[in-house]
Amino acid sequence: MDKQEELLSLLNQRISKVTDLIKEKDADAMIIINQANYRYLTNFTGEEAELILGKDGSRILLSDSRFADQIKAQAPGQMDVIMQQSSDVAGELTKALKKTNYRKVLVEADVMTAAVFDQLKRQNPDISFEFSEQLVERVRNVKDELEIATLRKAIEISMTSFKQILPLIKPGVTERSVATKLDYYFKENGGDGPDFDTIVASGVRSAWAHGVASDKKMENGDMIVIDFGSFYNGYAADITRTVCLGKVDPELEKIYQIVHEAQRRGIEAATVGHTGRDVDRAARDYITEQGYGQYFGHGIGHGIGLEIHELCQPALPFGKQKLVNNMVHTVEPGIYLPEKGGVRIEDDILINGQNPETLSNLPKDELLSL
Repeated sequence: MDKQEELLSLLNQRISKVTDLIKEKDADAMIIINQANYRYLTNFTGEEAELILGKDGSRILLSDSRFADQIKAQAPGQMDVIMQQSSDVAGELTKALKKTNYRKVLVEADVMTAAVFDQLKRQNPDISFEFSEQLVERVRNVKDELEIATLRKAIEISMTSFKQILPLIKPGVTERSVATKLDYYFKENGGDGPDFDTIVASGVRSAWAHGVASDKKMENGDMIVIDFGSFYNGYAADITRTVCLGKVDPELEKIYQIVHEAQRRGIEAATVGHTGRDVDRAARDYITEQGYGQYFGHGIGHGIGLEIHELCQPALPFGKQKLVNNMVHTVEPGIYLPEKGGVRIEDDILINGQNPETLSNLPKDELLSL
């Protein structure tokens, strides 16, 4: 079986799982607008498209004429492709729907705008449109073999790039210059570039959980939180390491070890049958026992895949989600002391029975002093 046949086989497996959910909703089809979702079901990577997926597995892809050749090159298998004649999404979808016998069609509640939804209802009085939340995402949460291999590559590229920027971290160097170089290395090492704004937060800014790189110059005694990840073939890595310049305040060294142990406990709890809340509790309880519970204010993690944040929507919250094999998610506890500094350690975890696999294996046992 060649690579194209293997890809088509995987796409057909994904389509089958999604159509089973469409049938559970007693619907005839689903309109998919989320780019990650239609990419998942077609392999088409363009940013201008809508997919109508029938319960029988039939696919109608509407896209801009600019992407005609790209669709032919990327999207294997039987699929009707319609080149849109206007930017009227509802109107173009209506033209396609008129050629079907669909009577009940699902739409993505968290993507489709109210305006387009109202226009669809008015233009298609014989069709019942119903909102559905995170339906394709339910299938996407469990990665297939190609996705896991792609995530491994994204993580490898991210780790290699991180190692390359460590010699650049010196007193007087700005956070922004380190982040810019890291983003450059992502592409230099074969990635698609950063999958979010790279965080390089030093000194008191290390207590900012989302301290996107600034013009602040790093100084001796700074803790430095670096949160980073590269896309590879559309899949996102997400890793955080905390390092320091020279000797830091003893309390900062102390909270580093607390966060490290909390993360170890969280990863240990990332097993089949547990929920995200179990993972969170394993890490959070330890941080609380050590007297720093009030300084860990965010969730323990989220899924990763075609989007940097998966398993974190209201319809599929990580905390309530029961973990199953081949889910991939982060475990990222942190302690942030205002006006002093902070620590976060984050890794990407593959659910594997009772033995979670840490996909990102950068050193972390001891605080790295540069």
